[in-house]
Amino acid sequence: MGRGTVRGTAVGTGIGITEEHRALAHSVRGWLARAAPPGEVRELLDAGSPAAPGARPAHWKALVAQGLTGIHLPEGYGGGGGGLLDLAVVLEEAAYASLPGPYLATTLTSAVLHQGVAAGAGASAGAGAPAAEELVGALRELAAGDRTAALALTPGTLTATPAATGHRLDGTAPPVLSADAADLLLLPAATPDGECWFLVDAGADGLTVRPHRSVDPTRPTAEVRADAVSVPAHRAVPVADPGLVRDLAAVLLAADACGTAARSLDTAVAHAAVREQFGRPIGAFQAVKHLCADMLVRLEQARALTWDAARAVGEGTGVEAAAGEAAGSEAAGPQAGGLVAALAAATAQEAAYTCAKDAIQILGGIGFTWEHDAHLQLRRAVLARQLLGPADAHRLRAARLAEAGARRELALELPAEADRHRAEARPHLAAARGLAPREARRALAATGYAAPHLPAPHGLDAGPVQQLAIQQELREQGIRIGDLSIATWVVPSLIAYGTEEQRERYLPATLRGDLQWCQLFSEPDAGSDLAALRTRAVRTGEGWRITGQKVWTSAARTADHGILLARTDPDAPKHRGLTYFLVDMKRARGIDIRPLKEITGESLFNEVYFDDVLLPADAVVGEVGGGWRVARNTLGNERVHMADQMTFDSGLEALIARSAGLDATVRVRIGALAAEAHALACIGLRTTLQQVSGNEPGAGASVRKLVQTLHQQKVAELTLELLGPHGAVDEAAAGERALHGFLMSRCLTIAGGTTQIQLNVVAERILGLPRD
Repeated sequence: MGRGTVRGTAVGTGIGITEEHRALAHSVRGWLARAAPPGEVRELLDAGSPAAPGARPAHWKALVAQGLTGIHLPEGYGGGGGGLLDLAVVLEEAAYASLPGPYLATTLTSAVLHQGVAAGAGASAGAGAPAAEELVGALRELAAGDRTAALALTPGTLTATPAATGHRLDGTAPPVLSADAADLLLLPAATPDGECWFLVDAGADGLTVRPHRSVDPTRPTAEVRADAVSVPAHRAVPVADPGLVRDLAAVLLAADACGTAARSLDTAVAHAAVREQFGRPIGAFQAVKHLCADMLVRLEQARALTWDAARAVGEGTGVEAAAGEAAGSEAAGPQAGGLVAALAAATAQEAAYTCAKDAIQILGGIGFTWEHDAHLQLRRAVLARQLLGPADAHRLRAARLAEAGARRELALELPAEADRHRAEARPHLAAARGLAPREARRALAATGYAAPHLPAPHGLDAGPVQQLAIQQELREQGIRIGDLSIATWVVPSLIAYGTEEQRERYLPATLRGDLQWCQLFSEPDAGSDLAALRTRAVRTGEGWRITGQKVWTSAARTADHGILLARTDPDAPKHRGLTYFLVDMKRARGIDIRPLKEITGESLFNEVYFDDVLLPADAVVGEVGGGWRVARNTLGNERVHMADQMTFDSGLEALIARSAGLDATVRVRIGALAAEAHALACIGLRTTLQQVSGNEPGAGASVRKLVQTLHQQKVAELTLELLGPHGAVDEAAAGERALHGFLMSRCLTIAGGTTQIQLNVVAERILGLPRD
């Protein structure tokens, strides 16, 4: 459909992460390619007007045959027995393909109707009370695809007046998605007792459905007007909480938005890879790379939040999450489903809207033409955004729910084999119970339980499940093991590339915590660009002479040893002339360590000068000239981390605690921070679950670093800002702590590779854009 439609790596894993959901997405993707060809969508776009009222799209019978109209409903209602998350997976794929027609509106209506039937009947599937038989029948027809449906998200001017046999509806609903193609309409209306919902036939006397000329001709809206429409009592839908209807709509429209954002991203990346300007593909320009990488970051946050919202809202409405997600189930607090739904709605709708705009920007003049389909994604994003409300409205709702105590706590449920691993670990870990973290490390190092992810004899060769089981047991026994800090990176390099003598000399003491390390990589003219290092290492009869300067070295004054990258072959290509050395920071002569005073007034970092420092020949790790490979080494069996239990850290919790008295603009910012924080936690959990399942973790780790550093900076900035004039006072009784946190946070987007370099890495390694 148009140009730039190749499905690329930007789509990644999608909303669903289990093998079952990946297979479902793949199956739906293949079906869509056959049943909903691009020409069908293009015809609707070019026509600029909706199809005849009530007309089914050409693909509807095939869609029904695939069982997609009832995939989220219980088998007792003729559904597929899945849950809201299954439907979200399908909707993401449908949106990516720009599927026209009433599929989203129909499935959303059936999800709401199922919730209402469950609330009214309070019984097993298919066994509703007599008054609900009509609703159950309608639900079965929707599941079977025999009828289509649509719903209004708010009453508009609709009112319901009690009548002898039910109610009389009058008024006009706001624009209703796909109402022109619906057989049934689910309408909210104001009554003397509050808002009530009614299921109405589209052809009922007094009901007028007038199709609009919509921003999205593939899924137009329609005006629904009621003039003394009689609704029998058995057509009243017992929706206990209208907020749940909005939550269901938020989740499903968020899934739809993820597909729209993914399509826009793939379109942009495909174009950037081949479109040439100034003799190069535009994807080689950093400005384009950063824009594409940022689109991916927005998309991955949206997917993570939508994934969790589908599970949370499914648990709260009776549209349960699929059994395949049990490994990542979570404990929901009060209004947790509403909180996560609001976060997902804000993030996903904004991702679709901004990614669609950015795709047109990258396409340039081509994207501004009617001929290219990029504007269709923008139209779809605008439609959903206007119907569901702007991102700030959802952020404000999330802030209010958080103020009221709503939280979504992440928990990881491991497979049954974890119990065996915990039982095996228990007697070994008992030796560290009651010890300080440093002493606990010393007690467990020889057993392998201090670093179980490492290969034996240093660790246990533990896979993801065993690692996480040991972490659970450590937590239950109240044992904290001291962190290795920089040695976390030293140990794998020594195991993979060190000599037997080096491993024996350094590894046991390091794993016990007896040897402290520092990293001597960065230089004044080579920060993120380590291949540009200038520190020289010249071979002599005694070993190697080191001359040069390193900078931003933490722990240099206290470290026993350091790992050093130096240039041993100035004539070789940049990466190939580097060698990896071990430096005795206490005994080597000619090392001058000078503390650097940072913007906080502290001196955590150092400059380190090497003035003809002699290192022994056996200080080399790996091959001479092979230092780049050693520095970049990571073990195939990497450490797997347990997802955090609380998704909001102490800084954000403090902001939430004081937010009730603040104006709406500040509370919206707190809601945005809550969305980022929960997205980070969900990305972490999704990554862990994929590792436990033996799958590649995907883009999660790269995206998480980009989001987390900026998030921490924004929390620190808002914390200081809310102090007002006191935030300018650097004294303990005023803003000292907040001011220090704000200043210290500026290093977060610099240390370990600047945000700009990380965006380049994401664009090149994940999205496949050309190197500059």
